[in-house]
Amino acid sequence: MNLLRKTPHLALVLILLLTSGCVLVRMLKVKNQLNDFDKNFDLHDQRGLTLVFKNPVLGSDDIVWLMKGEPSGNKKIEKGELWTYVFEKEYVASKDEEGDYDIPVIMVMEYGKLAEMSFPERFLKNLSLPLLKKMFASMGNADVSKLRKSANSKFKGKDASEIPTAENVVETLGKPYSIENSGEESKYSYIYYLKKPEGDKGKKNFKFDMEFTVKNNDKSLIQAKGTIRGIKIALDFENAQKTVSQ
Repeated sequence: MNLLRKTPHLALVLILLLTSGCVLVRMLKVKNQLNDFDKNFDLHDQRGLTLVFKNPVLGSDDIVWLMKGEPSGNKKIEKGELWTYVFEKEYVASKDEEGDYDIPVIMVMEYGKLAEMSFPERFLKNLSLPLLKKMFASMGNADVSKLRKSANSKFKGKDASEIPTAENVVETLGKPYSIENSGEESKYSYIYYLKKPEGDKGKKNFKFDMEFTVKNNDKSLIQAKGTIRGIKIALDFENAQKTVSQ
């Protein structure tokens, strides 16, 4: 009798695992595409920072699953739809900085697949398109763990000029939610919640965390990592020039 009562719950868990597993498989395919960036992607600055998927893999259902819901904005276009998701910045108390540091993400869905993603223009303030391409391409060699739902990659800058700094992070994202100093390093943490579609008054249920670890001596970035839908993505930074000199 207990088994019968539990069976529907077990079936639901299995369905959820299979669903998320399919999404992760397609995300892994996108990661593999990054190994040949120019063949599969493009970057331009026509609408802020825009990443173009030349060979789209992720479907609209994948995006809705990842974001735990429909976009806050949806507009019909010639080949599909223009989706808008807004990551609203969280503060310890009330907002205590000038400027708008929410992150609107515009997605072009063509024939049911993600074809473009655009981020605010301020994301281009400190990083050039060639350097961003190099960073994206480095993610193609990420060490992926399906069990831990994580992907770790390394970016090796040719010199200090290619390694972002704490100042660059703050100029782009604003004041951190918190700063944790541990002697030689500091961690800058940011928290975002996804804006819900108009009329949806439910509780916030989508949290996006970002953390940047920097050296305290020169404020250069050591690691950038984020967690979205339980999937952990990390990018380590290394100065190739400094490594050679050592």
